[in-house]
Amino acid sequence: MSDAFADVRLLGPPETDGEYIALGERELVHLHEYPRIYAVPGLYEHVVQELLQCRSPQVAATGFLRAAARLGSEPGSLTVLDVGSGTGLVGELVRDGGVAQVVGVDALPAAREASLRDRPGVYADYVVGDLLHPDALREALRPYALGGLVSAGAFGGTHATPRALENALALLPAGAPVAFTIDERWMDVSDPEGFGVAVERLVADGRLAVLERTRFQHRVTTSGEPIFYELVVGRTG
Repeated sequence: MSDAFADVRLLGPPETDGEYIALGERELVHLHEYPRIYAVPGLYEHVVQELLQCRSPQVAATGFLRAAARLGSEPGSLTVLDVGSGTGLVGELVRDGGVAQVVGVDALPAAREASLRDRPGVYADYVVGDLLHPDALREALRPYALGGLVSAGAFGGTHATPRALENALALLPAGAPVAFTIDERWMDVSDPEGFGVAVERLVADGRLAVLERTRFQHRVTTSGEPIFYELVVGRTG
């Protein structure tokens, strides 16, 4: 562990009423207080990737590369949209996998600032915008011939809604490889407003063909309990 983060501690129930990290003796920060966490270079990766053992970026990136190979898409010819780019780890992973160009999109200006600071050169462009209101995003993305989509944990919960997923897929041409991870709790088909129903609707409408659907451990909580997500790999219709 880096000495820079020696005073970072994880806190969860019953000590606190949610997932928090303690920065030294005085500051308590909620795990989803992204602007504060992104402001410190490397802190997000230390907490989420190292301490909480998050696997979604790797799972989503390798799932996308499998989809591209299965569909006969050459990664070196693709421009991929990374939804919920955060500090840029997923973009870096798909670039390392041979993808020619990645365009990031995130709702938080702080995420863009952190990515450009910590991973300069990974993204051809990094757009701040909301997929629930895609017109401005569509205009910003117009210069890029998008040929795929990857997303690690951006959909569900307090993040993007099923409508945002539908709007994101609509930015792609037919036959584009896609891979995204979502908390399994939001994939429950008994919830008419959830992602499980939304994915079924996309499949039924021909807007998405599912190639893989896999359950995996996304990370552990700050109290050590496992959180499971689903990886959905497919192609647009």
